[in-house]
Amino acid sequence: MGYQRHNAIVVTSWKEDLIELAHKQASGMFPWVSELSPEALNGYRSFFIPPDGSKEGWPESDAADKVRAAFFEWCRSQGYEDGSNSLCVVDVSFAGDGDAAIDKEI
Repeated sequence: MGYQRHNAIVVTSWKEDLIELAHKQASGMFPWVSELSPEALNGYRSFFIPPDGSKEGWPESDAADKVRAAFFEWCRSQGYEDGSNSLCVVDVSFAGDGDAAIDKEI
C-alpha cells in the first residue's frame, strides 16, 4: 500500500529563448514533457511536466523528487543577480483526498 501524491510542474516565460532552453532542459530530465504552448498575450508560453505516478516512499517517487529538485535548481540558476527570474515555475501537489498545495515556486 502507499499514499498517492501527485506533483506536476508548470513552467511559463515571456522570454522565448529561455522558455525554449527550459523546455530542452526538462525534456532531458523527465520521461515526458508537454510541447510548448502557443504564444499567449505578451509572448508568454508554457509547458507542463506531469506527475511521476508512483506512491510516496517508493524508490521511484524518491528518485522523481530528486529530479524535480534538480530542475528547480537549474531554473533558479537562470535568474538575475537581484533574485528575479524570467522563468515562472511552480510545483503543484495534489492527491485524491482533495489535499492540494503549491509546494515550490520560483
